[in-house]
Order: sequence, then C-alpha cells, then structure tokens
Amino acid sequence: MDANPRHSEMQDRIQDLMKTVRMLKQSHSERAAGVPTGLITTLKLISKISDDPSGCHAKQLAHQAALDPSTVSRAVAALVGQGLVERQADPVDGRASILVVTPAGQEALDRARRWYEDLMDRALAGWTPEELDAFNDALGRLNADVAGAIGSPSTALEDAR
Repeated sequence: MDANPRHSEMQDRIQDLMKTVRMLKQSHSERAAGVPTGLITTLKLISKISDDPSGCHAKQLAHQAALDPSTVSRAVAALVGQGLVERQADPVDGRASILVVTPAGQEALDRARRWYEDLMDRALAGWTPEELDAFNDALGRLNADVAGAIGSPSTALEDAR
C-alpha cells in the first residue's frame, strides 16, 4: 500500500515544527528568564496546577506533563534549588507536600512570558486574526488526535501547554 502523500507532507511539516521548537528553546535558553527552558515549562505547569484548590503534587505534575516521575523529580529539585519553587506541607494531608511557585519563580515566569510574547508578536505580525485562530484550532486538534491515536490522554497534552 502506498503512503498517503498528505501524510508524508504533514510528517515533513511536523519535523520542521519540531526543529523550530528546538531553535526556540535554544534561543530562549537562560537569556530570557535566567532559567533553562525545560525548567520554565515545568514551572509554568506547577503554576497552572497550583490554581487548583488541592495544590500541585509531584505525582499530578508528572501525570499532566506526561513525564516519568523521576524526570519530574529532578526538575522540581532544580527549581527548588534555584529558589523558584518550594515544597509546603499539604494542608489536607500533612504527610504529603505540595509545590508552590515562589515570588522569584513568578518573576521568572513573567520574564519568560514577555520574551515569548515579544517573539510571537514579531514572528506573526503578518498573520490575520482569522489565520491565527485557524492555526490555533488546527494545532489543538492535531495534538488531541495524535495523542488519542497513540493512547495518551489528550488532556495531558492540553494541560502541559
């Protein structure tokens, strides 16, 4: 059976997108926020999960990031070591701890957000609002459909954004 040419072209575009994301990460590096990009992503997710009344537990963070708990543990240890996150006793279960973004962590997130928004403003200056909406919708659908096809919950991808 011959490969679908649309799938082949899409694979090329996805590989291009992955290359662009790598370039974005390398460009961002520690210049924008003083924190490596991978840690900013984890910090952002901790901040988002912390909005939940039950707080952010490491196990929940690993699940929503679709990462191995040991990977998340190393990232959290680095964030704690840099003073960007702190562990606090879980108010519901004192034996457990929750992760809380510190003021320094929030400042790093704010710097990273400003850097990213600046970059996207420049990169997408020629796009119409309709083009941006259509791309955003299509990319969200692609993420959810691919996650579903490989058996991953699409909510993990949505939550990791």
